[in-house]
Amino acid sequence: MASTRTSHRAYRRKRAKTLREQDTCSWCGQWIDPDVRYPDPMSGSADHVVPVSLGGDNLGELRAMHLGCNLERGNGTRRSQPERHGRQW
Repeated sequence: MASTRTSHRAYRRKRAKTLREQDTCSWCGQWIDPDVRYPDPMSGSADHVVPVSLGGDNLGELRAMHLGCNLERGNGTRRSQPERHGRQW
């Protein structure tokens, strides 16, 4: 069985630690429910601050993100962070 860059033990440990320590999505700012499991878009995932596809290290800095937010962000070249609107009166 071929291994992928996310199947290595060191990466899985770092990902688990990131999700334990950070309970808010760094993209949308909403809480990440640890009981929601993959492949639900609201499940927790680890985002590489510097995308691996752009030269980042697989074991580099990670931040917690919803899976759906992480997929939307992609490698960071698609669009900027979502606009946050205050209450409209």
